Order: sequence, then C-alpha cells, then structure tokens
Amino acid sequence: MTGDLFDFVVVGAGAAGCALAGRLAERPGTRVAVLEAGRAGRWRVEAIPAATIHTNGHPAYDWKFVSQPDPSRLDRAEAWPRGLGPGGSTRINGMIFVRGAAGDFDAWEDLGAKGWAYRDVLPYFRRIETSTQAPSQSRGAGGPLPVSDLPYVHELTPRFIEAAGEAGLAFNRDINGETQDGIGYVQSTARNGRRHDAFTAFLKPAVAKGTAALFQGALARRVLFEGRRAVGVEYERDGEVKVVRARRGVVLSGGAIQSPQLLMLSGVGPAARLQALGLEVVADSPEVGENLMEHVGIWMGVRVSVPTVNQQVSPLGLARAMLQWLTKGRGPAAAPTAQAVGFARTLPDLASPDVQIHLTPFGNIGEGAERKLAPFPMVSVVPSVNQPRSRGRIDLASADPTAAPLIYPRLLEDPEDLKTLRRGVELCERIVGAPAFRPFVVDKIGWPDLSAGAVEVDRELCRLAGPIYHPVGTCRMGSDDGAVVAPDLKVRGVEGLYVADVSIMPRHISGNTQAAAMMIGDRAADLVGGPS
Repeated sequence: MTGDLFDFVVVGAGAAGCALAGRLAERPGTRVAVLEAGRAGRWRVEAIPAATIHTNGHPAYDWKFVSQPDPSRLDRAEAWPRGLGPGGSTRINGMIFVRGAAGDFDAWEDLGAKGWAYRDVLPYFRRIETSTQAPSQSRGAGGPLPVSDLPYVHELTPRFIEAAGEAGLAFNRDINGETQDGIGYVQSTARNGRRHDAFTAFLKPAVAKGTAALFQGALARRVLFEGRRAVGVEYERDGEVKVVRARRGVVLSGGAIQSPQLLMLSGVGPAARLQALGLEVVADSPEVGENLMEHVGIWMGVRVSVPTVNQQVSPLGLARAMLQWLTKGRGPAAAPTAQAVGFARTLPDLASPDVQIHLTPFGNIGEGAERKLAPFPMVSVVPSVNQPRSRGRIDLASADPTAAPLIYPRLLEDPEDLKTLRRGVELCERIVGAPAFRPFVVDKIGWPDLSAGAVEVDRELCRLAGPIYHPVGTCRMGSDDGAVVAPDLKVRGVEGLYVADVSIMPRHISGNTQAAAMMIGDRAADLVGGPS
C-alpha cells in the first residue's frame, strides 16, 4: 500500500475533527492529515451569521440528507442538513453555544463512560473557549474559540425573558455557568459579529503553520486494515481514488450520520447486514448505527405587533443590515439564529432540565419545501425534548461510498417523549400569554390546540414535531461489550481506529451540540495522542 504517511489521519473537519486535529498538530513532531469531503469556497459567505438562510440547503455547504418516512410522526420525511466543507456543521448552524447540564455528563459515567463525568470534561470546555462572561471557575479565558454575547438584541427578547420569569422560569445570566436551569440571552461562536467556526478556531492556524495537512474535496471511501489494525484511509478526490496512511491511528469525526456510515463501509458493523451488502466483515459490531437520538421539537410562530427580522429581508433592509455588519460587526446580520434560550424542569424531582426553549427574532410560514419567511412581523418559539427516549438508526443504502446513508429518525416512538413535548408546548403557551409578552401578540401560527381531545392533541404534536438537527449516539461509548467505542474512544474489535464526535454520546445532552462536539474533539487529542 502506497500513499502519504502521517502519524494520524482524521476523517471529517467538523466541530470535533477540527478541535482534535488542531490540538494534535500542536505536539512537536506530530504529522496530522485531515480529510474533508467539502471545500472552503472562494467567498466566505458563511462568515455572515445571517447567511444561514442561504447556506442551509445549498450543495456547496450542506450534504442535503433526507430522512426516511418516520412512522412515529405520520410517516413524515424531511431534510436533515449537515455541514459540508471545513468547519462542518459549524459553517451553517445557528452558532448557539450551550455546553449541556452537568448532570448530563455524570449520566454518561453512570452508563459506563468512565472518565467522562462533568468534573472530567469541564477542564476541556474551559480550554477550548475565550468567553465574554465574567471570569469564573466554570468559564475559559484563553482558548481559541470566542464565545460572545449577542451583538444585536431584538426589542422583544427582554420581554420574552421577563415573561418566562412570570411563567416560572428564572433568569440565568450564564447558561454555561454553575447551573443551566432558567432562561438567558444566547451566547454564540462569533468574534466581532463574524462567525467563528471550528475550522477558523482550531484547525486553520495549524494548516497555516504546516503542522496539519487539510485534504479538501476528499471523500473517504473506507478505512484500510492490515488484519484488524487500521493503517490508513482510501479516499476519492476529483475522480481519482487515493490512499493516505496513518502510523499511529485513524480517527473518524464524521458525526452521528457519517461516522457509522464509514465504519460499516469499512467492515465494522452488524455482520449480517454488511454481508448482505457484499462488504467484507472486519469486526462484528451490531450497535454501529443504532441508538440514534435527536432533539425533537416544534417551531411555533407568533405574529407580533412590532417589526422583526422578517421585515429586514427587503432590499433596503438587507442593505442597512449589511452596512451595520460591515462597519460595526453588529446588527441583525451579525446575530445567531436565536436570541434567548431556556431550560426547564417540567416535572418535580427531575435531575436536570427536560425541555429546552429557543426564541428566534423571525418566523416562517408554510410546510416542507414551501416553508418561507412570513411577509409580516413574526418570531418563533421552539420547545424541544432534552433527553429523548426514542431511538432511531443509521443504515447503509448500499456498498457505494457515494450513496447517502439511510436515516430512520423515529423521533416520537417512545410515548414519554410525546408527553414531554406537550409539557414544553404548555410552558411556551404560559410564556407568550404572560403579561410582559401578551400585549405584543397578534396571532399564534402553527401551535397545537391543546384544548382538543387527547388523541387529537397527540396526532397534532406528531404532525408538527420535527428534528432540531442535533443527532447523536450512533457509535455509542461504554464499558460493556455491546458499546461501539470504549471510554478511550477506541473502536472495539479492531486496533488503531477511534471515533471522536457526538456519535459517541451514550445519552443526549440538554442543549445544542456544537460545544460538546468541540469538547469531545479536544479531549480526544489527549486520549488518542497521549498526554501533551
């Protein structure tokens, strides 16, 4: 086998892969290669936070995956956007930085992920960031990732936060601080109003120094083995199949959809399924692709009596927003998708918040491909389930590496998730109906009618519910024989192969996933490369 030789080969330049590769590249004498199927592009349009309206669904930025019909939601299928190119989904996401509750990581340890309790991961959360929050024992001040306060606050945001307080959700000045409970202003991955994605923060400096090599437009086809040891990766670029070799290890960082896909294409997965597709089995690992968890939620619109971002998409409004962004790094074009984020325990005696709420300063009408920004002032209120019990899976469509994987969501298969989602909607109704916010409400659009009968309400929740685009869990980490990876991130049944991304999560977290993905990547550098 010939090909370029490196110490480590990382597959995927997303949130985790960039953090991992950048940290490994800091080690003297260590050569790191990163394979990324997408390309950066000539114009950095994604640096404008508001550009997500254009990058999501665009083939230069988005894999444009589509799920299989979901029997738990009236056989609905929908787009599952995943970022393509250096930075991965941090190129196209809402830039919302939420670590998760401390209890989430303690639960990982209880499930067999030894060494991943909150006390263990907190130093890595601190190491990756430079936060604008007040210095504390829980926040970082010297990391490569800027975590900033909102550069633009819509006039209804403080009203919504006040209304949440009237509904029983206390104000939290720092949702990434000592406790997650309550509601507060969004913190985002931005610097001077510009998106600071994972590539820019973690990997770009190493590429510029020559300590890491980035292979763009390189679609990984399979991991190469000598016996049971991973020794490299076969990839395709510009129609030519090539090989890159790894002296010390191969790390998959393709996320919850593509890491299990590549494992199976490489012969690591459920043996019977792989054999049926004509793939040679290297290691029988039945849980590869299983345990898919996603935050299920509902985008609910509120027509309001004051202007919102919906009015700023006119030619004049866009010109004003862009001028403000270019000259000051502020204004609506500089802001993340959401303005406020809240975490609530909707039942007594819960160990951590079971519902998350987003407030966005814009709203859409229509469904599916017809969904578009409303032509009138509108905001969105989005409740979602934090620790879903429902489980989906990822499967191969064929042995062809270019074929999109099959996504089976089953987002509301467990009745408890439906009950939690309903409680989240009820909380949102109390908030928008509270005195601080009610005077601005003209109409509610896309809300389930909770006054109907139980059967009708459940059906309406299933009809409206969808993914929040936080898939995790498909290469489950644990200490049992069924786990795909061990707590040191080694893939069971083979040698020299690791997985480092959100697919390793044994249970979902309370919050958006990019912060946890970066933490996993940063910590993986110590596990894969040894203490620095």
